[in-house]
Amino acid sequence: MSWKDSYKSKLMSADEAAKIVKSGDRFWTPLCLSQPSALIMDAIADRQDELEDIEYVFAFILRPYKLLQPEYRDTFTLVSTFYSPMPHQQKLAKSEWANYWACQSSDVAIKVPHRERVMPRRMGTILQVSPPNEHGYVNLGLDSFFTAALMENSEYVIAEINEYMPRTCGETDFHVSEFTAFVENSTPLPTLPSPTASDLEMKMAENVVGLIRDRDCLQVGIGSVPAMISKLLQESGLKDIGIHTELAPTGIKELVEKGVVTGKYKKVSPGKIVLTFAMGDQELYDWLGNNPLLEWRPTLYANNIAVIAQEHNMVAINGTLAVDLTGQISSESMGNFMRSGPGGQLDFVVGAFWSPGGRAINLVPSTAKKGEISRIVPYLDPGTRVTVPRTYAGFIVTEYGVADLYGLSEPERAAALIKVAHPKFRDDLEKASRERGLFQKKIFATS
Repeated sequence: MSWKDSYKSKLMSADEAAKIVKSGDRFWTPLCLSQPSALIMDAIADRQDELEDIEYVFAFILRPYKLLQPEYRDTFTLVSTFYSPMPHQQKLAKSEWANYWACQSSDVAIKVPHRERVMPRRMGTILQVSPPNEHGYVNLGLDSFFTAALMENSEYVIAEINEYMPRTCGETDFHVSEFTAFVENSTPLPTLPSPTASDLEMKMAENVVGLIRDRDCLQVGIGSVPAMISKLLQESGLKDIGIHTELAPTGIKELVEKGVVTGKYKKVSPGKIVLTFAMGDQELYDWLGNNPLLEWRPTLYANNIAVIAQEHNMVAINGTLAVDLTGQISSESMGNFMRSGPGGQLDFVVGAFWSPGGRAINLVPSTAKKGEISRIVPYLDPGTRVTVPRTYAGFIVTEYGVADLYGLSEPERAAALIKVAHPKFRDDLEKASRERGLFQKKIFATS
C-alpha cells in the first residue's frame, strides 16, 4: 500500500476519531502549538456520558477546551505537567481539581513510561501536524518538545492535519504509517503579541545585558524582560552569540539578521540554533518555518544537562517569583498554588553551572502586588516549591542591580540580595537575616 492510500484509509471526521478513545484510557496532548484545535478535543468531551474514567495529561494548554470545565470532572481526570498563564489554566490550578505531576522539561519523556508502569492504562496521543510531504512524512512544526516520546509510548496516535503548521528542520518528520487516524482541519495557529517592557523591566534587561559577553551561548525564557533583552542585544555591539534554548527567544529573527547571533563558536551543533518549541506572532512563525539554521530537537536532548554543559559560556536567563536569603529560588508556585511548573529552568541552570564559563541568571522584580511585598524574602512561604536549590543559584537580577551568589557563603548571599532588594524592605530583610542567624557578630558587624 502506498503512503497516499494509507493516509486516505486513516482519514476520518473528528467525531469518528473521538470514538478511538475508550473508557479507562489515558491520553496526552503535546505542548503549545502541537496541541490540536478544539475540534477533536470537544468531540471527545461530547462523549462524556458514554465514557468513564478518562485521564487527560497536558502541559501549557493554550485553548480553553470544553473538557477543562467543572461539569466534565465525573468523566475526565486532569493531570498537568505545566500550567499556562491562560485564564482557563490558572482557574483550574486554583480549583479543587488541581492535579500537578512534577516533571522537568528534560525528564518528562522518561517519566511518561514510569506513569504507565505505576498506573497502567491504554495510552494515546492527540496532536497537530503539517500535511504530509511528497514522501509521506508529516511534520511536528513548531514543537518538538516531548511529542516523539508520547507517540512512542502510545497505542494510538490521532493527528489533526493543519496547513497553517509550518514544516521545520530537525527531529520533526514522522511517516503517516506511525499514526492511527488523521483529521483534516486547517486553522490559524494561536499567536502571542510581542510584550511591551515597563521602565522597571527595561532596567532589569539592562542589568542582564551587562553580564553577557561575545561568544556566549544563550537560553532565554518568555516574557517582556527577555523581549527587551533581545532588543538591547541588537544594539549592544556583542558578536558571535550562540543560542541553545528550549523556547525560541523573542527577537531571534532580528538578532540573526543583524549578525549578533552566528553560533560560530558553539560546541553543540556549531552554526545552528538548537530549540524545542515556539510561541509568538505570525512573523516569527513564518521565519522559523523551513529554516535550515534551526535545529529542532526534543527536550530529552536539548535540555539534557550533559548536552548543555558541553557548550562553553552557556548563559541561562529565566524569570523567578521569589528568592529567599539563602538563595533558594522559586519560579513556579506561590505557597501551595502552582502557577506554572519547573519547565526547563533547572535543566539550564545546572547545565550552565557545569559549562566552562557558564552562568545562570534569574530575573526577579524587587516587589509584587504593586510594591506591597518584597520578592526577596527571609523565608519562602509555606508550600512554595523550590525550583532551583540554593547550591545552584547564580546571578539574581532585579531593577536595583545584580547579586552574584556564586562563591558566596549564606551570610554573604543574604547581604548581596539585600542590596538588590527594594530599598523600603532592606531594613526588614537585614533584621530577618539576623533572626535567621545569618548575620553573626564575627562575620557582620551589628548596626
